[in-house]
Amino acid sequence: MSLTVGLLAGCGPAADDAKPNSSSSPAAATPSAPAKRALTPHDPPQWFDARGQIPLPETATKGRTNLAGQVRGGGEELPVLLHGARAFLVSPTGVQVIDLADGRTVGEETAGGEVLRQDTDGLILPPVLAGNEVVVPFLLTMPASGTHTAGAMIELVAVSTAPPYKAAWRTTVKLPEWALQTSAKVRVAAVGVEDGTAVVTVKAGDDAVSYGIDTASHALRWTQPGLEAVQVGAGMAVGLLHVEPLTSASMGVDLATGTEKWRGEKTYAPIMNGAGPGTVRLAGTQTAGKGDQLLDVTSGKVRAAMPPGMSAMSCTYDRSHTLVCTHGFAVVAVDTATGALLWALKDGDQGRTPPTVTAVWHGRVYGRGAGGPVVLDARSGADMPTKPEVAPLLVNEFVGLVLDDNRLFSYPAGG
Repeated sequence: MSLTVGLLAGCGPAADDAKPNSSSSPAAATPSAPAKRALTPHDPPQWFDARGQIPLPETATKGRTNLAGQVRGGGEELPVLLHGARAFLVSPTGVQVIDLADGRTVGEETAGGEVLRQDTDGLILPPVLAGNEVVVPFLLTMPASGTHTAGAMIELVAVSTAPPYKAAWRTTVKLPEWALQTSAKVRVAAVGVEDGTAVVTVKAGDDAVSYGIDTASHALRWTQPGLEAVQVGAGMAVGLLHVEPLTSASMGVDLATGTEKWRGEKTYAPIMNGAGPGTVRLAGTQTAGKGDQLLDVTSGKVRAAMPPGMSAMSCTYDRSHTLVCTHGFAVVAVDTATGALLWALKDGDQGRTPPTVTAVWHGRVYGRGAGGPVVLDARSGADMPTKPEVAPLLVNEFVGLVLDDNRLFSYPAGG
């Protein structure tokens, strides 16, 4: 079944979807802390309770909203990890742990040095969970010492998920000279942790490097220059090897040793995303033309082809069985195991208007439709019967995080 998409660029989430059912605004609230309420898990949530609105620190959206009140990169790139009823919120200089029942900061850790660059809040990516720890990378300046000149480094901090939420360990890795000298924006990402190895990647323009760090000894296990790692799983770290300007090759390395296991052909303007356990999606222009495929991370072989006409679409894995893809005024769902098209909504089709998707999670698609916030079934595309009240940017079983007037708020989940 083919799908051809050639539509206008899509709009991001609006700021007005999250207005609480109250005449008072958050700014007019009294300085006393909100009353703590019990958060009940619903997996997945069907709606979100505006009566339990909790503001998050402004760090959550600093440097990443535009004039239209939208978050650049969407919810997946917010510097927030939701873990149970807590939010781990990262800034260039530290991490805060927020109790989502009442908004209190219940834990805090700071980076162990001077930040590499100022005003980089909008470049911070979410941390990753590794068992009972949250792994957070910081880009810091390495001061000059003796005959050694100043440089750049990563500090990797593992914060406990249990009170008092302090650092369980820290380690540093020196970065190549380009990280200090480049005029491009420098981004660091904790890609994932598996079998005692944490993978961290740093990218600036056409430069990239990835590291494997032992989470027990905290020693550097391996370095892969040029590799922008995207996913960790099945004993592999998989990503894009930068070989020429705007051109990369897909590549998989052994997680424990960093040894190259496979390399795909060169791809111009590639896009790679995680697409479920053991699978990544690779889209871009190759020798034979435009390609869009699901690859097996252990071998690099094509597991399935994506439906035609989707190479320009941005796709998000719902952490269950489905990729939800958007572009312009179209929403498409694809099965991650087979690449089969599950459903597609284009403007005017079937008397329905595609929603602006804000989040996908565990079989649900959250967004804004013609009549306000909506929830769709990710496998069928059908509207769910319950009105969700808001369109969250990030979801777990306890809460949805919603943008309102350039501020992020937590809303209790309901089922």
